[in-house]
Amino acid sequence: MTTNELRIKQARLTFLKTIEDGIEVAEIFLEHLWNIINDHINKPVSTYAEKDAFMINQMMFTKLTHLKKLLEGVGYTSPEGGKLNEIVDPTIISSLVRNIFETTALFNLMFRQTKSSEEMVIIYNLWSISGLNYRQKFESSIEGEEGIERLEEEKKEIDALTAQIKGFETYKNLEQKSKEKIDSRIEQKDFRIVFNGNKIKCYTSWQELCNVMEIKEDIAENCYTYFSLYTHPSQVAVFQFEQMFSRQNEEFKSLTAFNLKYCFFFLSVFIADYINLFPETLETYERLSVDKQIIIESFNSLARNRDFAINNVLDKLE
Repeated sequence: MTTNELRIKQARLTFLKTIEDGIEVAEIFLEHLWNIINDHINKPVSTYAEKDAFMINQMMFTKLTHLKKLLEGVGYTSPEGGKLNEIVDPTIISSLVRNIFETTALFNLMFRQTKSSEEMVIIYNLWSISGLNYRQKFESSIEGEEGIERLEEEKKEIDALTAQIKGFETYKNLEQKSKEKIDSRIEQKDFRIVFNGNKIKCYTSWQELCNVMEIKEDIAENCYTYFSLYTHPSQVAVFQFEQMFSRQNEEFKSLTAFNLKYCFFFLSVFIADYINLFPETLETYERLSVDKQIIIESFNSLARNRDFAINNVLDKLE
């Protein structure tokens, strides 16, 4: 493609005003995520955290395949012959995009913000403890000897993960207040911390993690609140749902395209962070045609800045 053709395609797919353009962008992201799965399926890993990092890439792939399926729309024909024309529900899209955002934020927190293997494992263990502790809440509904044994094993695993955290020099070297913060994260079933020398900073909302990922303010501002508003059955969500499907403007189409733009912001950040964690996957990324690399990199650079660039492919637009 000529430079001008590359610019035209980049403008159309990053401006992203139609669902059809969103589907085209989704195919580009899916191709890369699929290539990562196939090229590195037998890659040896040194920690459980790295194993789960590979699994998170697979999860992102399946989330996007489901989202792409939703973009085809759904309809209904009743037994009496009544019919609902095919529509795309932006509130369902929003729920999936919010999940992709949280997964991206988790990955960034664990694998890009940490500066040593011990920091990474501490956050990984806090994340594991959080999930296991939430499972313990189902203790009263567990039946059968096998289920009870599993709960006891998970309690021992929580104790072992906690002991490992407290055995690390990184934990021992923290100031006392930061040690207490980590202890409180265990109790509160949370893992959203960032290390800063011998201190840690705790985050209590997903929205705050936009700043941690260094997503630009004009994109990050209130984005999680926006997606939560559509995900939860608030009165505002019900009111806006009423306005989406009028025959006059079909607002659901523009809202879906808007949601997709954010989806690709978050996925591009994930892809850049994944390549940062596993530099050997850059070769897989660069197997994509130049125009496809430009689309992924454009979303990444729009979401953050060129300091987080995957490669120099955007130079080809100059």
